[in-house]
Amino acid sequence: MSSKSFVKDLAVYSPSQFLPALTAFVTTPILTRLFLPAEYGHWAVAASISSFLVALAVSGMGSAVLRYYPSYKERSDLKTFFATISVSTVMVIIGVTGVSLLLLIPLKQFLPSALYQLIPLILLIFIAQSIFTVFISAVRAQELGGSFTTYQLFVNYGSLGFGLLLVLAFGLRIDGLLWGTFLALILVLPILISRVVRMNGIHPQHFHFGDALEIWQYAWPLTLGNVAMWGLRVSDLFIIGASQPERDIGLYTVSYNISAKSIELLVTLFLLSVSPLIFRTWEVNGRNATEDVLTMVTRTYLILCLPAAVGLTILALPFVTLLATPEYYAGYRIVGFVVFSSFLWGLANMANAGMAIQKKAIQLGINQIIAAAIHIGLQLFLVPRFGYVASAVSTLIGYATLLTLNAVFSQPHLTWHFPFRTLINVGMASIAMGLAAWETYHLSEVESLPLPISIFLSIAVAIPVYGGCLWLLDEIKADEKDMFQHLWKRMTGGQYV
Repeated sequence: MSSKSFVKDLAVYSPSQFLPALTAFVTTPILTRLFLPAEYGHWAVAASISSFLVALAVSGMGSAVLRYYPSYKERSDLKTFFATISVSTVMVIIGVTGVSLLLLIPLKQFLPSALYQLIPLILLIFIAQSIFTVFISAVRAQELGGSFTTYQLFVNYGSLGFGLLLVLAFGLRIDGLLWGTFLALILVLPILISRVVRMNGIHPQHFHFGDALEIWQYAWPLTLGNVAMWGLRVSDLFIIGASQPERDIGLYTVSYNISAKSIELLVTLFLLSVSPLIFRTWEVNGRNATEDVLTMVTRTYLILCLPAAVGLTILALPFVTLLATPEYYAGYRIVGFVVFSSFLWGLANMANAGMAIQKKAIQLGINQIIAAAIHIGLQLFLVPRFGYVASAVSTLIGYATLLTLNAVFSQPHLTWHFPFRTLINVGMASIAMGLAAWETYHLSEVESLPLPISIFLSIAVAIPVYGGCLWLLDEIKADEKDMFQHLWKRMTGGQYV
């Protein structure tokens, strides 16, 4: 598989990641001015409950769509595949919704009244988001990158746009943001579903029970693992809320979102492109070619994402100061831990390729559960003693654990030829870049330049320093220079050759 093919995938998916991230940089200053830290924290918890239910219901099914689609396509049986997936999804959603309704009464004792009143709306979002997750996975599996990007952008922009409209024009509070998310999903779902149905002729009569069992045997361990990943990613909010002042949830969430949105736009972009590419290469070209592809994307990932993590860590306080109000500034201390957690998360997802190819879903789930257990255990011990910063530290340790486990257990199935030389060279170049950015920012402060200009100058100096270091270290090969040129042309509207 050529590097150009990978670059093409990156470029197609990039708008779905870059544009929402840019939007987040605009909305964060607005939301921090509209809501106090405690209110912001309630919104974060509500969104986390919804994401937990989605993970519990359909996260494994979304992964199964990506894994099984190539084989069903090879035998021209997509009608059975999509009918089985669709019917199974509906059954699970009904089951999870029913159980959630039964838990409403006991939950009232543990949640603030303002948050408890949002539960019916949270359930509506869960149902819509679950359907969207499965059908958008179908679009991704069919490598319809343009459609995938369009649907994702509508949901992201629509959620924010409708939410802010309801808050600013109609006087709603946190419930307005949640209604905005629901409206965006409801508007896009008929279009998304009809697209998949029109292309594949889905009808319940094509449902096959035996196929459903096989798919669920693959999906349920992943579901458990994804629930564990939910714990790894958002259990922080509940533990901080239980042991720290209510405002700390807001402080933590704002800085977490600023840092996570910044780095995860790159990380997620890679993962969106890598998974279909890995599975396709394995089915068509076999193990050796797949290992070559994995090495190639890992090199590209290190070259692009590691300096981003270092840069965000160095400029953490300026970024938080720029995007938030003074009530939220203290949260900048977690930024470095969060961005490197996201960086390790990306590597962990590449490391699990061997297990995913061989359908070792149980081992994947076990790895995620172990990582989440370590993370939550550390939080329960450290957060009451050291505050919310300890939560970010435990997140980093959790992802490091996940990376290690995935690499160890995938190795027998697919050898990950990790480019350690690239890691060393990129690490040195990133340190030089970080020092240049730091010095430039402080010189700008001495000159009393406006904060946005100081940040811009720091970045403008840092990028050529990084590129120059890689050049001196002879890290960028000729074909990789060509690859990055093609990526730039594609993302900026130029022709892809």
